Parts: sequence; C-alpha cells; structure tokens
Amino acid sequence: MLQHSLKMAFRNFRRHRSAFLINVIGLATGLACALLIFLWVYDELQIDQFHINSDRLYRVLEHQQYKDDIMTTWSTPGLLAQTLAEEVPEVEYAATIMWPMKQTLTVEDQNIKVTVYYAGDDFFRMFSFKLSEGQPDEVLKDPAGMAISQSTAEKLFGTAESAMGKTIEFEHSKSYQITGIFEDVTRYSSLDFDVVMGYDHYLKENEWLTNWGSNSPPTVLTLKPGSDPVEVDKKIANFVKDRSENSNVTLFLKPFAESYLYGRYENGKLTGGRIEYVKLFSIIAIFILLIACINFMNLSTAKGSLRAREVGVKKTFGVDRRSLIYQYLTESVLLAFIALILAVLLVALSLPSFNLLTDKEIVLSLSPDLLGSFMLITLITGLLAGSYPAFYLSSFKPVTVLKGELKSTLGELWARRGLVIFQFTLSIVLIISVLTVYQQVKFVMNKNLGYDKDQLVHFQIDGKIEDATDAFLTEAKRLPGIENVSTIAHDLVGQQNNTSGLKWGERIQTTLSYLKMSGLTMICWRQLE
Repeated sequence: MLQHSLKMAFRNFRRHRSAFLINVIGLATGLACALLIFLWVYDELQIDQFHINSDRLYRVLEHQQYKDDIMTTWSTPGLLAQTLAEEVPEVEYAATIMWPMKQTLTVEDQNIKVTVYYAGDDFFRMFSFKLSEGQPDEVLKDPAGMAISQSTAEKLFGTAESAMGKTIEFEHSKSYQITGIFEDVTRYSSLDFDVVMGYDHYLKENEWLTNWGSNSPPTVLTLKPGSDPVEVDKKIANFVKDRSENSNVTLFLKPFAESYLYGRYENGKLTGGRIEYVKLFSIIAIFILLIACINFMNLSTAKGSLRAREVGVKKTFGVDRRSLIYQYLTESVLLAFIALILAVLLVALSLPSFNLLTDKEIVLSLSPDLLGSFMLITLITGLLAGSYPAFYLSSFKPVTVLKGELKSTLGELWARRGLVIFQFTLSIVLIISVLTVYQQVKFVMNKNLGYDKDQLVHFQIDGKIEDATDAFLTEAKRLPGIENVSTIAHDLVGQQNNTSGLKWGERIQTTLSYLKMSGLTMICWRQLE
C-alpha cells in the first residue's frame, strides 16, 4: 500500500507541477527558518550540560541585602572556596575562578593574546575539560606552572606534544612552565579560556582578596555523592556574616548547569534569563511553521476541485475514506521531506551569516540526534499540513462529484477564510515584533548613556605597563591628538566586584580625571545600612 501511495504521489506531483513547486518552496522556506531557530535553541540548551558531575556541580551566589532591595551576584570573597572545602563536610571539591583576563604569552619573538583564568587546584577535577598532558590533581599546584590549550600550544610550539615542559614568558615579565595541555574548550561551555593558572599565586599578589568584605571571583564547588544541596544552603547561608562585621551577604547554591539559562535575579528572586529567549524563539519557529502549513492547506483545498473526479472514481470502485486519507497524508509527508532537503541546503548556505548575527559557532553536522530531530519536525509538519486537505478531499461524495454538482459549503468557506485570517494575523504579529525590536535597537544605539562616548577610546593595558601606569599616562598625554588620558579598573558599564571599607587616597585625583574626561555628570552612591 505504501508503494502504491508513493507512486500515486509522484504521479500527482508531475500532473500539478505549479502547485507542487509552490508548496515545496513554501514549506522549504518555513522549515529552513524553523531549523535555523532549532539549531540556535539546541545550542543554547547544551551549554554546560557536558560535565560528568553536572548533577553535583554548583555555583555559590550572594544575596546582598540593602535597604530597598536585594542584589544577587556571582562575585564572592577570595577565600570562600578554600574555607568551604575545609569546613563544610559535604563539599568534595571547591575552586575559585577569577574573572577571565586578556594577557600576553611570549615564546622567543612571538607574542599572542590569550584568555586566562586563575583557578583553584581542583579546577580540572571538577570540570570535564580533558587534559591530553598532565594530571588533573597536579597541573595547577606548581605556582610557576600553567595549563594551555592545544591550539595555543600549536601556535607557540608547532605541535601540542612538543609544548609540555617548555617555558613561556608571561606578560613580558615572568617565566612559567607548561605543566598541562588541555583540549580546546568546547563551544558548549560558558567558561571560555586558553590558559589556566593557579589561583593561589594570584591571591598572594592581590592581598585585597583576603578581605571577607570584598567580592570579585566566582566560587564553584562539587558536592559529595548523596549530599543534600538544601542542607548545604542552610550551612553556608551566614558564612560571610560570621567572618565579616556588618556583612549584608547571604550565600546560596545554584546548579552550575542552570546558571547560563537561568541567571537573572530581581530583588533576590529568580526572574529568568536567557531561557526567555529560548522560549520566545521556539514560539516564533512554531508560528513560522504554522504559516507555511496553512499556506499548504489553502492551496491544496483550493485545488480540490481538480482532484474531485479522482476521488469520485476511486470511491465508486470501492476505495474507502481511510485509504484516501492515508494516500493524501503520504503525499503531504513526502512533499515535506522533499522540502526538508531544500531547507537543509538553505540552512547550510545561510549558516555563516546566521552565526555572525547570533555570535555563535553552530555547525550543521547531521548527527543521529540532530538528524532525528529534523526528521521528527518534518514529519509533524507534513502531517499537520496535510491533515485538513486529506480529510477535506476524502469527504467528497462520488455521486455528487461525478454529476459535476460539487459546491463548497458554508463551513468549508469559513474554514478556508479562518485559516487565511489566522495566517495573516500571525504574519502581522511577527512583522510588528520585528519592527518593535528594530525600534528598541535603534533606541539603544542612540540613547544618551550618561557619558560622552565620542572620541573616547578604551583599551586594555598589560605587561610591564601595569607596573608603570603613571609614566605611561604622562607619555600618552604628550602624543598629538590626545586631549586627556586616565585609567579605570574594568569596563565603564557592568559590575565585576564590590568591596567595603574603602579610604580615599591619592587615587581620587585619577578618578576625578576619568570622570571629567568621560563626561559623567552624576554618580549614584549606595549607602550600606
């Protein structure tokens, strides 16, 4: 029966070429858009899911209580990981991970910029970043050692194998030995780095991190098997308050694998994050497929009169309605799979531009899981698109058809009109949404941010310049075309750390210089209660 249905489908495609081409192009376009969105959604859902101990891997977050609201942050005291590992029995591993820094590696006369993490000794035991050279429990213990990625090793030494044990000049000032080499970080990781160095060494050079009232580096920990995170939450809630006078901090755990998608808090409550975009774009993909399916339905039912005699003759010869429904659904599903082939070609052609737009590195690799998902989406699309035409065409009465007395009933007219109205409504909603987003982006691009960004250049200083910042600023002021220069700890917008107990010293002049140069007109101070 399937062979007969397929033969009949191809015969009808050949007979009604124009309708076939319109339906294929319409479904292929809808499927291509939906598949691109599916690839993006799939990519988002895979972030941080590859770690072996994902069910026991947690971030430590802070609720900072102020007078009017609660601020939630990833930043924690610099000694938190070490102290948790020593004092909380449920903690198997704990590591501080300093925020990523762009720094310079030098081998002979070759200099490259890399992303560096300073991380605790347990880093490679907690996360599933594979070491091709070195042992997870030893690679970060040497204060003069570092682990580098395979691609970094190849850039500096030609091959990863020859890099192990070699010496690298770091920031044009210190020499480090390569104690480990790890495979390049997968795009499914929210942690992206080229080099990992021991956090203890960084801690010794930054004494402010030993202050329990200061926050900067995130803390990550792995619980022992069978440990209850709720009970651990209770134990660590007042951990900082017990060690810092007048602290307003309450600690709690959040699964590391959920942090990427569920990372937005308002007044101490989880309110969403990137998961909202995942849901929104999933709905858009469904809408696009619905529009393509409705277009198929309307064209098929509009052409119904051309196939009416075929239905009448078949029913006269004893073909039942169920067989006709099966035949027409087979046609629509077959057409959908033909459209899938064209859609995959469209996706492959548009993927580079799509990656540029979304800042992704999505690759169209038809793995069994991905191919199965594509096939399932296409099957559902084919069945959905062909359902109404199949039931509509199979309902024709042979006597009425053969007498040429076939007329559309009021219900059929309202059904087609309803589908058209629904299709246009979805299209209008999507168009309005696009225009709204465009206006929002335009607003953001032209909004006065509170400082004068024209002619303002920001770049990172590193290496030996960090040890002679004042001299660098003095020399820079002498360059023609430069009106003023200053320094800032990090990007003007955003927050990376906070602290308490500050005292203004000579650095106030540098701060005021920066404020004057950037055109900031107001500073908001938050008074601790």
